Amino acid sequence: MNKQEEQDQQQDAKQEPIQEEKSEAWRAFGLVSAIGLDLAICTIGGTVLGNWLDGLLGTSPWLLLLGILLGLTAGIYGITKLIAVFNPEQKK
Repeated sequence: MNKQEEQDQQQDAKQEPIQEEKSEAWRAFGLVSAIGLDLAICTIGGTVLGNWLDGLLGTSPWLLLLGILLGLTAGIYGITKLIAVFNPEQKK
């Protein structure tokens, strides 16, 4: 092996940990973003649906509260499923 090949291998060995760190950082960013969006969308959806049903049926504020609780529950359930996808080592 000549010196150029050795230098190339050394450079590749130095870049691998940096690329892995960047990959892990983007994975973490994606997970945090997905968690926030999942919880927000489910909660807002439950709130809007509950408010709409309250207006339709005249049961204010009970269906609104139920919608908020169901939206939060759905969001938390979605988050647990999402974390399981991002963390495959964890036993089910």
